[in-house]
Amino acid sequence: MSWNHCNPQPRAPRSGTLICAVVSAVLLLPALVLAKIAVLSTETGSRCLVYGGCTPFPAVAFWALLGVALVAMVVALAAPEVAAKPALAVQILLETMAAGLVLAYP
Repeated sequence: MSWNHCNPQPRAPRSGTLICAVVSAVLLLPALVLAKIAVLSTETGSRCLVYGGCTPFPAVAFWALLGVALVAMVVALAAPEVAAKPALAVQILLETMAAGLVLAYP
């Protein structure tokens, strides 16, 4: 048995999947803040803020989207490259849907 067989070569570092997963998670908070500012700057949003009577925000759906996005980020960080790329796509999709939900409700 050769020495190289016992100690296989280290794997090459993954492509930008790790960086993209972390960057998209970090940029989610500013995106949500900007989405809320954009909604409140509309006539409907400002009227809702001042006078109330708005449609209630679907908090359960919002937190469910963020929870599944967090799970997708963990999978993108921990899984092999074959599973990491689809998990990253799911993470970005769910974060976009969460931002869209914020935009839909003043």
